[in-house]
Amino acid sequence: MTASVASDLSCLPWPFPEGDKNFRYGVNVEPAPRRTFTAAGVWGEHIVDLGKSHTEYAEMMALRRAILTADPARVQVLPHMTPACWDLMLYYMREMAQSFPDVMHLDVDGSGHRWRNDVLGIDQRFVLGDVTTLPEHPLVFIGCQLPDDVLLVTERDGHLWFDAALVTSSADWSVKFDIGMSLHEIHRPVPGLTSDGVTDRAEQFMRRLTSDQVYRRVNWTFSAVGSRRRDTSLETMPEWMDDMPRLIADEDWGRIQLRIELEHLIRLPMTGAIVFNIRTYMAPLSEIARIPEWAEQLADIVEELPTEIAQYKGIDSYRMPAMAWLRAQ
Repeated sequence: MTASVASDLSCLPWPFPEGDKNFRYGVNVEPAPRRTFTAAGVWGEHIVDLGKSHTEYAEMMALRRAILTADPARVQVLPHMTPACWDLMLYYMREMAQSFPDVMHLDVDGSGHRWRNDVLGIDQRFVLGDVTTLPEHPLVFIGCQLPDDVLLVTERDGHLWFDAALVTSSADWSVKFDIGMSLHEIHRPVPGLTSDGVTDRAEQFMRRLTSDQVYRRVNWTFSAVGSRRRDTSLETMPEWMDDMPRLIADEDWGRIQLRIELEHLIRLPMTGAIVFNIRTYMAPLSEIARIPEWAEQLADIVEELPTEIAQYKGIDSYRMPAMAWLRAQ
């Protein structure tokens, strides 16, 4: 299933600091939100990015609904996480009402609240904690109004655990498999994260988060498909697994997508649970080539990658000819 949205080039969170020519995994976080200008446009003004137009936002939310209808198990909530899901819902309603007051509204209404999302035609009165006042679980209700995948992490036994999520845009992983795992278990396959202490540092940073400051980080890879598909979950692998081999066989390097994930880290104010959200952006190499400084930097970094990182990202078999093509444009 593919969303009919335009390229994200103008709002692409470019993941590499100016001057960098190599990449290693690390705890690359910075305060958010912060409006950030790039060679192609701007990004990061708000924690929630509704897209370039109301039409694009509505299309993204319709696609999420369609994925959840086809596979409701993309929502996973362990029993103890319901209070955190209410906390998350109210947090994002406040955030969106503050960021987009022309179309999003949250008002106190008697003993409850009234939430209005004018773009999606939602007008809902609810009482916090009362499931009978919402048409669905609070994580689903708010998750189907956010372009981000939303993950909830809690602390117990001195570690952080992945205990609830709504995920419809995962890159080669499954929310059904990862739910209930610790951060160490989830990140063990990533080269260098555990052995170099990156996971330990990331966990320590997250455990120190306070509710008065949001942070963000950017991750990147190449898409496993040659289309605008954001959902490359393990559940849908039969639908996309042949796309990249086809592009490689055709040497159609320009259609390979640079996939960038903007992640925010948020400590919720009432329950103390940690939100880890992921907003996915994509732009084909044919468009990256229009920004000479980006094309050169991306080629430098991808060509220099250690083999184990390139293999983990799934790009080792084609990265050299793809980057040679990018340099030649």
